[in-house]
Amino acid sequence: MTRKLKWLLSAAASVLFARSKASAQAQPPARPNIVFMLIDDMGWGELGCYGNTFNETPRIDAFAKTAMKFTEAYCQPTCSPTRASLMTGQYPHRTGIEDYLDWDSPQYLDPKKEITVNQMLSRAGYYTCHIGKWHLDTHFAHPMGSPKMFGFNEDIGTETKYIADGDYFYPFDKIRTLPLVTPHEFLPDRLSDEAVKFIQRAHARPQPFFLYYAEYAVHADLDAPAYLVEKYRKKYEAKYGPGTSTKFDNKHHLGKIDNIYMAAMAERVDAGFGKILDTLDRLGIADNTVVFLLSDNGGDGRDANNGGLRGAKSQVWEGGIRDPQIIRYPGVSKPGTVCDQPTMTIDYYPTFAQIAGTKIPDGQKIDGTSIVPLLHGEPKLNRPAPLFWHYPANTAPWPERAGGVCRDGDLKLVELYQHDKFAMFNIKQDPDEKHDLSAEMPEKFQLLKTELLDWQKEMNIKIVKLKPNPRVLKENLP
Repeated sequence: MTRKLKWLLSAAASVLFARSKASAQAQPPARPNIVFMLIDDMGWGELGCYGNTFNETPRIDAFAKTAMKFTEAYCQPTCSPTRASLMTGQYPHRTGIEDYLDWDSPQYLDPKKEITVNQMLSRAGYYTCHIGKWHLDTHFAHPMGSPKMFGFNEDIGTETKYIADGDYFYPFDKIRTLPLVTPHEFLPDRLSDEAVKFIQRAHARPQPFFLYYAEYAVHADLDAPAYLVEKYRKKYEAKYGPGTSTKFDNKHHLGKIDNIYMAAMAERVDAGFGKILDTLDRLGIADNTVVFLLSDNGGDGRDANNGGLRGAKSQVWEGGIRDPQIIRYPGVSKPGTVCDQPTMTIDYYPTFAQIAGTKIPDGQKIDGTSIVPLLHGEPKLNRPAPLFWHYPANTAPWPERAGGVCRDGDLKLVELYQHDKFAMFNIKQDPDEKHDLSAEMPEKFQLLKTELLDWQKEMNIKIVKLKPNPRVLKENLP
């Protein structure tokens, strides 16, 4: 029996099991609203519910107790590929977006080629809104793939200039679509207020809504209201000693997992998420709304806490591609549960389709698998193939960070392009990726290597070795 046939039979059994299990529980709402909040560069170890004891994120931590928390949720190493996969349900390489888009990148998400998730939901009767960071088109003078061009009914606060270094206080030089409301307002506060207003408007309409709320925070350069920075400065010195908070270099931490600027920003992002939850409660629609919370990639190595995982943003190690993910699906997900099964941003498109009770549009290639069975409590997600990554690291460029990954079950194969080197790890037993199993499990190692090379061929990926970059220190090899 072929692998694909086994998967089809198993998937059919899973659907039947999920239906029977769901019928015994509270029934999920028909065509529920969907709120999807994407935090920028939030490391796997920044939230209290993921073990952080310095940052204060009470609303998200409380939300996790009402939802399902994922411990092996995955994204791409940088933001634009993650957003492309989220919007299309595809590995981002199919869209041509393999690395983050710089201010002069020619690539963009092409509305002539893709039917995005919001367009699919619009066809199913949803009213849709995008708020915040888009980063799938940097042709700002003459947009080629803006949210409006992809059919969002409303588009609020999308960047109008390249915003890599942040733009967190009014006047928003890089987000000219946000007129002044309050002097000196902080961007996360303003965007969450806009999200609340949208939910109120959408609630008055006779149709379900889809809100894609993409925060700019906590992307560097870090910045936050002075009173919060001072609060965490005192907390930092109480933990590490008097005078230690002055040792920050351009707001980047030096040798400690805690960062006073990161903590201050995270607190306001947390508060904004809380405002959204409060609005759903106040309008009486919390039980009819599926809420997703996650990050677009691992935390920046200069600033973030990635929970002790190896690596950081822009790397294929766990610290670069594993992100916090929490989902509340009323009537389906059991409050306070934890899922340790691997999921990926390619999975959201088919997940939204199943939640909305609609089909994938004809002609839209999908690489992901709906994770609704996991939300029902099934122990494992049946996929037709392993999960794959390709990160060329060519925008910066970062030669030492370029690599590929094949994740099959608990095993993860890593290819380092610059060194023609492969290594294999058991992620369940060795999440820090310290013990290379390639010599101990040669047959499995060769199998995963073949799977990765075959996938690279299918994606038409060309491995190009980059010239050494003097700005990048040589990084640890397995």
